[in-house]
Amino acid sequence: MSMGEAKRRKVLGMPPRVKKNQKFESERLISWLPISKKQMSKYPYAAPVTMAIGLILLLVDWTNLNVGAG
Repeated sequence: MSMGEAKRRKVLGMPPRVKKNQKFESERLISWLPISKKQMSKYPYAAPVTMAIGLILLLVDWTNLNVGAG
């Protein structure tokens, strides 16, 4: 009869096996985005600044599009 690992460790006086935590996956903001919450906390104004730049570019493009159509 074969002995399971937990029972074998107990017989040998060894502590239970420690499970490895998946901290790298859980710390990510979005699973496929390689940016963690800790990195984002270093730059709290990154999201509003990016949105403002996008809005400015959208408005500039929209005004050029309207002038060219008329």
